[in-house]
Amino acid sequence: MGSYDKKFRINNFTRLRFETTKVRLADIFNHDPESYRTKMEELGFRYVEETDPELEEEHRARPENHRQAELVAFFENQRDLNYEIFEHYSMEKASEAPNYPLMRRYFKTANANLKALLIYGLENYPERIDLLDDLSYFHEFENVLDLLIKYYTRACVMQANMETFIILARDFYYATIEDGYDAYRALRELMDPLSTQRKVLDFMIEEEEEALVQAPHTIIS
Repeated sequence: MGSYDKKFRINNFTRLRFETTKVRLADIFNHDPESYRTKMEELGFRYVEETDPELEEEHRARPENHRQAELVAFFENQRDLNYEIFEHYSMEKASEAPNYPLMRRYFKTANANLKALLIYGLENYPERIDLLDDLSYFHEFENVLDLLIKYYTRACVMQANMETFIILARDFYYATIEDGYDAYRALRELMDPLSTQRKVLDFMIEEEEEALVQAPHTIIS
């Protein structure tokens, strides 16, 4: 019983201390919100500034060559959009060591010139999967669903290679399904009933439906 009593007293003390601290914190935020940091430190809390390593990396990123400098100048409205700028972008993506933090910074701020660059690329090279991927990433920071539907649909309709068609259709589906757009069924309506593309889409729709049915069982297990 002694051991139990001791644990009981300790638990009660811990609970009391927690409740007291909770009341004090509530009092701070209710009556002295402007100096909450100082007041919390008086209670024994230590303020730690949370940092995002990726955000810091993007903030520090600077152009490391002429190509990157030209792209930044374009993003900052110091250059006009033309084929040379587009080539700089394509070459940067294809380089051995792209300056990802620098490029990411303009995606995350939904830079209007970057969006125009992606549209320029897709108007001239509608089947480039990397540009569609970039537009999909841009969509995470600005809703460009109408553009995704337009350019993914065009790429899928134009694509004759079945392996590439499957990649495009699947990317299209996952890029837009969270927005309530069913790319598989939308594409299916555009395809000839006897075409291989239509058969492939029927299979992909069936596959997705089966995955949805099995998903709850997977979660439970």
